Amino acid sequence: MPDRLRAALVEAAGQGSGLVLAPRLVLTAAHVLRERTHATVRTPRTPAVRCEVVWSRFDRHYDAALLLADEDVLPGVEPVRWGTLVTSEPAGVTLLGFAAGPGDQVGSRPFRGELDPLDAVERDRYVLNLTGTPPEGASPWAGLSGGAVWCRDLLVGVAVADLPDWQHSRLEAVPAYVLLADPGFRDLLREHTGQDAQLEPAEFADRAQPSAPLVPASVALLLHPRAETVRFTGRTELLAELTAWCQDGDGVSLALLTGAGGAGKSRVARELGHRLAASRHAVVHLARSAVPDALFASTTAPVLLVVDYAESRVGQLGALLEIVARRPRVRVLLIARAQGRWWDELRAHGPEAADLAENARRWSITGTESLGADAREVFRTAVTDLARGVAALGLPVAPAPGEAPARPPRTVLEIHMAALASLLAPSAGTAAQDTLLRHEAAYWKTASRDAPLNALGEAALRNAVVTATLVGPVPRERAHAVLAHVPRVGDQPEAVRRAVADWLRDLYPRPEGGAAHWGVLEPDPLGEYLVGTRVADEPEIFLRLIGVLDNEEMINALLVLSRASARVEGVAGVVYDAVRAAPGMLAPRLLGAVRRSAEPAVLVGALEVILDEELMPDEQLVELANRMPFLSQALVSWSVRLQQLLVDLGEERSPLARAGSLHNLAGRLVAAGQHAKALETTVSALALLDSVPDAPAWLRGALLGQRSRELNSLGRPEESVTEGEKALRELSRVPDSEEPDVWTEAVAATLNNLSYGLADCGRLGEALERARDSVALRRELSGRHPQLLPSLARSLSTLSRHQYRAGDPERALRTAEESLRVRRSAAEEEPDAYLAELASTLDHMVQILAALDDEPALVEAAREDLSVRRPLARVRPEAHLSDYVEILLVLANLTEGAESRQAADEAVTAARVLVRDQGREHLLLLGSAFRLQARSLISVSSPPVAFRVYTKAAQILRRVFRETGEGTDELLWALDAQARFYLLFTDRYEAAEHLSAEALAVLATLPDDALPDERAAALDTHARVQEALTPPPDKPPLPPDPAA
Repeated sequence: MPDRLRAALVEAAGQGSGLVLAPRLVLTAAHVLRERTHATVRTPRTPAVRCEVVWSRFDRHYDAALLLADEDVLPGVEPVRWGTLVTSEPAGVTLLGFAAGPGDQVGSRPFRGELDPLDAVERDRYVLNLTGTPPEGASPWAGLSGGAVWCRDLLVGVAVADLPDWQHSRLEAVPAYVLLADPGFRDLLREHTGQDAQLEPAEFADRAQPSAPLVPASVALLLHPRAETVRFTGRTELLAELTAWCQDGDGVSLALLTGAGGAGKSRVARELGHRLAASRHAVVHLARSAVPDALFASTTAPVLLVVDYAESRVGQLGALLEIVARRPRVRVLLIARAQGRWWDELRAHGPEAADLAENARRWSITGTESLGADAREVFRTAVTDLARGVAALGLPVAPAPGEAPARPPRTVLEIHMAALASLLAPSAGTAAQDTLLRHEAAYWKTASRDAPLNALGEAALRNAVVTATLVGPVPRERAHAVLAHVPRVGDQPEAVRRAVADWLRDLYPRPEGGAAHWGVLEPDPLGEYLVGTRVADEPEIFLRLIGVLDNEEMINALLVLSRASARVEGVAGVVYDAVRAAPGMLAPRLLGAVRRSAEPAVLVGALEVILDEELMPDEQLVELANRMPFLSQALVSWSVRLQQLLVDLGEERSPLARAGSLHNLAGRLVAAGQHAKALETTVSALALLDSVPDAPAWLRGALLGQRSRELNSLGRPEESVTEGEKALRELSRVPDSEEPDVWTEAVAATLNNLSYGLADCGRLGEALERARDSVALRRELSGRHPQLLPSLARSLSTLSRHQYRAGDPERALRTAEESLRVRRSAAEEEPDAYLAELASTLDHMVQILAALDDEPALVEAAREDLSVRRPLARVRPEAHLSDYVEILLVLANLTEGAESRQAADEAVTAARVLVRDQGREHLLLLGSAFRLQARSLISVSSPPVAFRVYTKAAQILRRVFRETGEGTDELLWALDAQARFYLLFTDRYEAAEHLSAEALAVLATLPDDALPDERAAALDTHARVQEALTPPPDKPPLPPDPAA
């Protein structure tokens, strides 16, 4: 119900109604004023105030005016939400204004009716069909002119006339979209409300998030994407593409926008919505609680439906797509962290969803390097805008904010957090999180002034917020159960605990829809820092919850702690103490958390404690091993250790049982890259089987297949093929009745591995045939068992590699794209298990797209590859750091400007660590990184600095070339750049000659047709050097090469 206290009585040439839009700004009908320049206004609760007419239009479509009062008419009033009707269905409306009642007493009354949006097509005037019997009298609606017309709490128009010939049952109204089309009207609104007015689809108001910005109540909420505290910056190209997607073409189209937390996905979607709303698009940020119905299919305006956290809303999405599938001009933008397994579930929802998903557009936001704006300038903009937000909260702003962070930020959120902290406490010695939390604690205290909360100390309030953030949103009764175990809160009377639960409910925004009783402290890095610092100081906050939280709640808590441990010392020790207290309860939940975590170090450490301190009996260790994911980056070493322990414990068991244990150990050793040891283990297992009469054919076949894989990994493809064919023959002896799907998967895996050996033996045609057979078997299996989709992706990836090797990059790309879709899904669900496989496919995609010369797609693939490689390098640098450096070099080479410089700088830093920790065999990567860093410095006009870096690169690359003969192309480019520097910026032509001669000497070691681009550049530079040394008297020196 609209707020009746905002209705105003306006007196000027006549008497009319109005609406208070801001404390001093009032909207009314222009004809109420006639030629008057002043009016008086009063509301049901405030006395009359003199007003000046500051805007008025009374022409073809308009009959409206804005009045500015000499003082506040209604102090503290919030801006209204503006609406427009976007469907063909009549909508219920409420008209609020002042009309004469019995005895000619004027009073504020609500009148209800219906508004048919199609009536406004010709004249841009709404017609209100009021329900009930009109008041008596010749002019029953006298005084209602200027009354506000509301539809579901949105202001959609201003009543202006009683239509003749309808016996006072029809009123005419000026639509809100007409008013907001006038620039002067919008400027006054912006000046007096502090916001840009946005038109929202009125019929969907109860199904959508408000498009108006969230009004922050605390410093943390200044960083909320809905607050829009900082003006939108950068992402110009992305917004242009999204806008074109929305505006071009008819029909329904689906798109997916992905990116890490804090990358700015939600803010991009809101900015897109604001821009489209200005062009009369209906923009709906779909609420989680919205139930798709026929109203979504009756839209008349172009529609953009935005669905945030799409990965958790598959059912709602499927129903929505089924309804809008055949509507004209509907765009559905899904926002998620990644294209996970939920995407496959959506595609399976029905033919409409499958078709839209198949043709969906995809965009991905990576780090700040893709902003298209300098991070330091973004920081300065954030400081300016956040200063206004801080002042609006009544907090002091530092007169001289701190500097931008020296370390390049990964996300826009990091920039904004640093900017906000610099305003609140610019001293360099204070962490941004500590500064923000100190102010957040003041907000908690202010919100708890009433009894019984005012008797609680600050530590109790903080512990309650920590617990809510640690456990995550839970239903009301679970909230009460959890709070009963929180230190300083649990020992309070039940009435106080319930008051704390209600206080938490109102403190931060809750997830829309569902039964969540409380929200959590956001943004996530700030909430995780709070949890880490408090749990480290008071471990009982977590330890008391061990026996209270259910499986999902505990896994969520462990994930929060794993992320917090990366920011706060002392968290790991608390987790280790917890596992000592309840190893049997926590061990399987630790495994579940590791599979979902991108930062699992503390979780793996807790599992190591279980083995180090022998906290679990043998039978529980066997059960834990059975729960172990087969693919796990974080658990590679631990799983080998656990399996070796089980092998040692089983020395007294039967040969068959020991062979099975060795088979499991060999699989873990392969995952750890210990192929020689894995081969030795497999041979031992096969020897044990030879002593077992009637040993299971499936186990012998699996072991032979494993040996085939290990031999190929050790560079012995002929032996690998022999063992692989033996494995297939053995598996063919397995009876059909013995778990046929297990047998099929074993055969498919063997075919897949065998194809690699065949390809390495030069039998590419046979390799393709085996790979296709593997894909066919796994496609059939995954149709019955969706959990086997990652295996299908594995075979598809193999097939794509063979297709590429066979000279068919177009077909290889199509196959790789199918593999990529599945692997994205799997990696989203279980990053620890499948992120490495996703990275492998992205590496292959980069290779294919480079061959196809598709640079835009190549850059996007490289960016995604980098975002995947980064956490892998952090978790297992020994396996992934070199690949991480390589993709950084690819991106530095492909991109320009700030993105190229950042990638090159990061590559140099990572390559230094690689050489230091893993040896001189990685010097080539370090030299290449220095060369690209130097090239990026040239682009910012730093030739002398770039020259010094080129010199470093050449020194390293010379050493690599002399010792290994590798890196010839990199060395030639570095030498050429140095020589050209001497030519262009100095008169040291002899030094240029020396470098040019060195490049020619390197070329002399190569075949004449090798490295044609490098050869051409070296010969051109040599010619320029010779001409500079001996210029002909009748010919000027060659001009500088612009490409240099």
